[in-house]
Amino acid sequence: MVLTDRMQETFTIGSWAAGGTDAFGCRWSVPETDLRNGTGRKTHITERPFGSGAYRSRSYLAGRSMSLQGWCMPVAGDPWPMLIDARRRFMGLFPEGSQQLLVVDDGVLPRQITVELAEAGRKWSWWDANGGADWQLDLYAADPRWLSTVERTAQATLANVSADGLDWAAGSPGGLDWAAGSPGGLDWGVSGNGTNVLAMQNDGTATTWPLLLITTPSSLQNPTLVDPATGGILAYTGTVVAGQTLRIDCSPFTTTPVTLDGVDRTGALGSARFISIPPGASRAIQFTGIGAGQVQAFWRDADE
Repeated sequence: MVLTDRMQETFTIGSWAAGGTDAFGCRWSVPETDLRNGTGRKTHITERPFGSGAYRSRSYLAGRSMSLQGWCMPVAGDPWPMLIDARRRFMGLFPEGSQQLLVVDDGVLPRQITVELAEAGRKWSWWDANGGADWQLDLYAADPRWLSTVERTAQATLANVSADGLDWAAGSPGGLDWAAGSPGGLDWGVSGNGTNVLAMQNDGTATTWPLLLITTPSSLQNPTLVDPATGGILAYTGTVVAGQTLRIDCSPFTTTPVTLDGVDRTGALGSARFISIPPGASRAIQFTGIGAGQVQAFWRDADE
């Protein structure tokens, strides 16, 4: 939904938006929110039974609970029917326990996060004389990271055995033709070597994980991605043929990491070191396999 004016920030979930006046003539103000706060950490600590202090293991980001609070007031016209419709739209958010994208635009760095209703859900309280209403939206994000609204991409290719170089073979069309003019002269051919390095960069402050799509013009056996920085290997055991798409979602929040044309093939992973891009870091992933193919990566910079 496009707001006709702008306050400090806009908050959009589907067709609903707050932080200005919507297309229905209602102003949605958001004077209070904790979205700007960071998320907590899950700590793993065991007290040392014989000695000072405690044993610890690495901590991880916890799920994020957050709240939007504000008021809604029509700016013109008969307020009562407009407020009834506004409440209906507000209460219609997140049908049947769904998850949706919350997009926050501060005019500088728009970002998004996947959220669902928290236990407290939605609250609506009429003002005296029914000229407006206070509202509250309690949300939960299992993936606590804020992602850039701009998707980044990269690709790498793997070609068949190269057919370039000089042809020294005797007989037509082999042999070296020193004659000037076409088709004479030295013909080195067109190289079949692909650029098999997938270069990715994360300019955010939290780890991000790419989505990988692998295709082939003919046939590709056992496509494998290796991260030299960690030694991690992500290897698929099987063949991808022309017209098929092997989809590998490296995010730990996905339920089906590997599919081939929509069919779950997670069990076909011979090695499952999923690729991650640490905050402020880059990764140069090597793409290998038997045959020809292409891998495309899609990811977003992530922040806490």
